[in-house]
Amino acid sequence: MRCKLLVVAFVLAAFAVSSQVAAAPPVAAAAINVSDTSQHRIRYAVNGYVRIQVAQREPYCYGGAGPNCFDCSGLVVAAYRHAGVNLSKRGIRTSRQLYAFTTRVPLKWSRTGDLLFYDYDHDGVVSHVELVYRKGGIGRRMAVSATHSGGPPVNFHPIRYQGLVKVGKVVR
Repeated sequence: MRCKLLVVAFVLAAFAVSSQVAAAPPVAAAAINVSDTSQHRIRYAVNGYVRIQVAQREPYCYGGAGPNCFDCSGLVVAAYRHAGVNLSKRGIRTSRQLYAFTTRVPLKWSRTGDLLFYDYDHDGVVSHVELVYRKGGIGRRMAVSATHSGGPPVNFHPIRYQGLVKVGKVVR
């Protein structure tokens, strides 16, 4: 009898815990609305974070979300987390999830902290994401990314147009 009560109690406790675990919310294309002041602060913090990662020459590692190694989407998520925007709590971690979450913007209107999405395999599936970077928030736009295709893993480079499928905003 005692064993049966323990088993029933265990099953009920497991059921109660499993019913409280929330699934990640569905991701929809809608950048986070913030005030102009907050948007400036977030973009400035993202810019500063990636500048530090480039200076520290942080290595690429598949699935890495920092602080000691990054993949492309891990760098984006870590930069926004540093800026106070926790994308992971919104169920966003991969380049495809970031693609679905962001609001499209023309490249000519992109700002520091916006995201560049690439389909290098030309199969209709986003396979890479980079951050738009401007030194001091003004001047020529560049990109910063964590990639394993040679050179320093986290580095600045000119924006590549080949394979670019979307420019997206995380905050607006």
